[in-house]
Amino acid sequence: MNHQEALSFIETNKNGVLNTLMKDGRPHAAPIVYAVSGGVIEISSCWTRVKTKNLKRDPRASLCILPGNGWYPYITVEGRCELLEDPDGRKNLGLYRRITGGDPDDVTEYLAAMKTEGRHIISLPMDRIYPTRD
Repeated sequence: MNHQEALSFIETNKNGVLNTLMKDGRPHAAPIVYAVSGGVIEISSCWTRVKTKNLKRDPRASLCILPGNGWYPYITVEGRCELLEDPDGRKNLGLYRRITGGDPDDVTEYLAAMKTEGRHIISLPMDRIYPTRD
């Protein structure tokens, strides 16, 4: 697939495996759901998660994106993540809407849960995308 097809694949699919680096250099893989906003991949996480702790120390990450019906084709995105505060849960609500196409059953309850869980957004720029053929 060429670069434009890869971008379309990334925007169409929502499931992947986020890979970060442990303190000792070992990889840490976590299944995630995501959405694309402004050319950046956004992922919800809690401040207490291993992936967040890893990214605080070393922002490098890769995300292997898989189609909904199997494992091929796939695309890997690499970049340096930014952790975005979301004290009122509104960024997570926007992400929820982009992933699901609608609102949670109870928006007020959802926003309260985001605050209670200490949710934030992992922002992954698409610095490198592969495999592509251009």
